[in-house]
Amino acid sequence: MRQFLKSTQVKICVVVLCALLLGAVFAAVSQNDSSPVTKAVSVVFTPIQKATGFLSEKLRLFGASFASADTYRAENEALRAQVAEYEAQMVDYDEIKHKINSYEEMLGIKASHSDYTFAPANIIGSDSTDPYASLIIDKGSNDDIAVNDPVVSGGYLVGVVKKVSPTYSVVLTLLHPQINVSAIESKTRETAYVTTDAEQSGNGKCVMAGLARATLIAPGGIVTTSGIGGIYPKGLIIGTVTQVLESEYDLTSYAIVEPGTDLQSLEDVFVITSFRGQGVE
Repeated sequence: MRQFLKSTQVKICVVVLCALLLGAVFAAVSQNDSSPVTKAVSVVFTPIQKATGFLSEKLRLFGASFASADTYRAENEALRAQVAEYEAQMVDYDEIKHKINSYEEMLGIKASHSDYTFAPANIIGSDSTDPYASLIIDKGSNDDIAVNDPVVSGGYLVGVVKKVSPTYSVVLTLLHPQINVSAIESKTRETAYVTTDAEQSGNGKCVMAGLARATLIAPGGIVTTSGIGGIYPKGLIIGTVTQVLESEYDLTSYAIVEPGTDLQSLEDVFVITSFRGQGVE
């Protein structure tokens, strides 16, 4: 036991306890708020506290950045959804505006031709088996549409119904060689017929054939339906003359006619299901 009390470890412990006791007594009687031990401990632990505080603040900011990123992401997604909604509304507005314009044109024609009966139709595709890309519309016999009904866009002739099913129809446009329309040039009043061939159809043009060699028709002339034949009512605009040429095969001339409406960009049309003189040759 005596050897233990005389050991170096015990002596060290006694010295440390004495030092702590003296520090406590000094702190009690001192007017200074910080004891030497407190200062010593502060010297040792203050850097650790600062480091801990620094890391804690960085972790807080790091977490806040994640929260901010999530917030920004949510706001961005909300804005994207709002923009998509506005774009959809603009598309709907443009479609409605286009429909209104089409119906206004039809009402204008209807006012001048009270005998016309119209059936509105949307273009839903083209006939892939036809090299001249006949149009397919979403109306058929269920809507009183029949073969040889003329198809228009505004006051312009588009073509004629060639095939009818209960729910859809096939339309040959002016760019199809099977089309043959009795026509008249508005200024000279010369009559002929409008058709096309593979070459002119590929160029988006029609041909007013069978004109006199000394025809007075000139570029800029307006070609309309003459009403002869009972398929097309009189006065529908076919297009504008762009060139007049002499035939290489006989003593006639012919005019190149550009259709009055862009037949390749149509989205909707009107079918004239009945008119005065229909079917009367």
